[in-house]
Amino acid sequence: MSETTDRALERRDRIARVLWGILWLNLAVAVAKLAYGWRSHAIAMTADGIHSLLDGSSNIVALVGVAVARRPPDANHPYGHRKYETFAALGVAMMLFLGCREVVTAALARLRDPRLPDITPLGFGVLALTITINLFVVWVERREGRRLHSELLTADAAHTGSDVLASLLVLASFIAARVGWVWADVAAAAIIVALIAVAGVRILLGTLSTLSDERRIEPDQVEAVALKEPGVLEAHNVRSRGPDDDIHLDLHVLVDPRMAIADAHELGHRVERRLRDRWPGLTDVVVHVEPALESERAHVREGGGLKARD
Repeated sequence: MSETTDRALERRDRIARVLWGILWLNLAVAVAKLAYGWRSHAIAMTADGIHSLLDGSSNIVALVGVAVARRPPDANHPYGHRKYETFAALGVAMMLFLGCREVVTAALARLRDPRLPDITPLGFGVLALTITINLFVVWVERREGRRLHSELLTADAAHTGSDVLASLLVLASFIAARVGWVWADVAAAAIIVALIAVAGVRILLGTLSTLSDERRIEPDQVEAVALKEPGVLEAHNVRSRGPDDDIHLDLHVLVDPRMAIADAHELGHRVERRLRDRWPGLTDVVVHVEPALESERAHVREGGGLKARD
């Protein structure tokens, strides 16, 4: 097993450990909110509890994604299974949209049967505790998401972050209900729907960027790094794709036509090392070494990089 593979597996294990811990915290928060929401007939609290329950569900989806993504490349998946983690992040977005539907249904039911929720000091205590837990979860997932370059943890942090805002809205609705504002409960639920939808769209756009093979590194930056290697006369046809921690990159470099094949081959390896040092998220680099003939040179710049005809 290569050192790169070992690092990838270790990364997956770390992500899984974070997700398991967050799963139990999310379930505890969801149970507390749902129990109090049912007891007090507070529709905003119940909706917030459903949102928190979806946090736990998304953790389960994420754990499944990580378990599949850690598999090494095989004959049917020569580039590995890394995109399954992105698919799991897409599942988180779908869960958010499902949460929107549940909250809207509950809010419409309350509009048909207006009533003030029965708010007690216990409700404020439950909210304070769950907000504290959620802030801790967001901090951990954002920190680990940046450290491990994980779209999945970053996406789940955004999901939980929207839950914090939703809980603050519930808190505001509790205060309003104590002074007799019947509409406050439904209004808070409506805003929660908007927060969930916005978080879902952001995650959706991020995952679609990866799944559609959107460029990850600016071609001119790759060209500049390649040209630092003595002997490289030109770099062009740069392409990159994949998530930030699993970038696949290929490029063409031109060298003196009189250079020996063995020397050109070694030069290609040196260019690869320079690129990996510059971008640690690179997991696959293909350097095409070609003679610097006029027919091989690039004469146009497209999409930020030099382009030569195929």
